[in-house]
Amino acid sequence: MKRKTLLGLDIFKKTHELEKMITAFLLNIIQAGIFYGQAMKIYLEEGASSSFLELVHKVSTLEAENDAYRRKIENNLYQYMILPDMRSDILKLLEMCDKVINKYESNLLVVSVEKPKVFTSLKEGLIKMIHWDLECVGSLVSGVRTFFSGKSIKEFTLQTYTTEHFVDEEALKLFDEILENDSWIIEDVGRNKFKKGREQADIIYYIKLCRLKSYYRVT
Repeated sequence: MKRKTLLGLDIFKKTHELEKMITAFLLNIIQAGIFYGQAMKIYLEEGASSSFLELVHKVSTLEAENDAYRRKIENNLYQYMILPDMRSDILKLLEMCDKVINKYESNLLVVSVEKPKVFTSLKEGLIKMIHWDLECVGSLVSGVRTFFSGKSIKEFTLQTYTTEHFVDEEALKLFDEILENDSWIIEDVGRNKFKKGREQADIIYYIKLCRLKSYYRVT
């Protein structure tokens, strides 16, 4: 039976190694998400314990593995002369997926270094938000794997959109709860949240930088 693939072409007909690497790359994102969820739950219960730090290390290891996979996948795509436009789309898709595991690692490293104090009243909401975040990433990865098989991803697109909405809802609830406290400091929280914070803040600090220096740092 002829296998249906991306755009009706069997882009993996010359090698199964490429297919295996992409699958491993995507599964690493799922596994990193599981470790991320476990690590955050442990931190909320125990703080930066040895169990938490061990999970941080595991996520960092998976992130490094995915960087290596991405380089190998890119080399394979060039080696087997995949159509340039298709090759570019595949690489961009994997690069966007890689940002997920990068975010897991960076969040955990920030927590491990800064050791933020989380109020008890916020812990349940954070756990809910992390749950929906992992569900969202799961739908995303499933959609990407289905995309490479040449099948419709409409179902996974809807699932990803829906779960992302739940994540945003929980984040807004947490932010509103933070603003109910007597004292708080916010920075870089997104435009809709920043507007609420600005309206309720007692003191606002504006940092005015040289326009050329700001442009240089951003670009």
